Amino acid sequence: MEIYMQKIGMIRQDFNPKNSRLNLDIDWSVEYMNSHQDQINFDIILKSCNGFTLDFKIEGIVKLDLFEEFIQEKISQILFDKACNVLMEMISITGQSTHRLSNYENPSTLGSEHYSKCSF
Repeated sequence: MEIYMQKIGMIRQDFNPKNSRLNLDIDWSVEYMNSHQDQINFDIILKSCNGFTLDFKIEGIVKLDLFEEFIQEKISQILFDKACNVLMEMISITGQSTHRLSNYENPSTLGSEHYSKCSF
């Protein structure tokens, strides 16, 4: 089995909690499309249920090996585990710096600038 994550999106609050330990209660769901084929599209959505506001989504593909059976419970658990790993990395990365779009008035010149984390 091969898992491809094609799109990753996250909406989170602007600041990290003050404590160094983050406990997340996660509500999650997986939707499968074309599950009767050897290439299955999926959307996995993770949402926080506590004070840290977070919405996270991954769109991707699961490619089954020849004669491999699609077992939804098994694949869903694998996707959840992998999504949680990516989510924790993204929380860490986005908490360390801020990215701001520049030249947004003209879509053909869309760019970005990186700003190191700083206090105001």
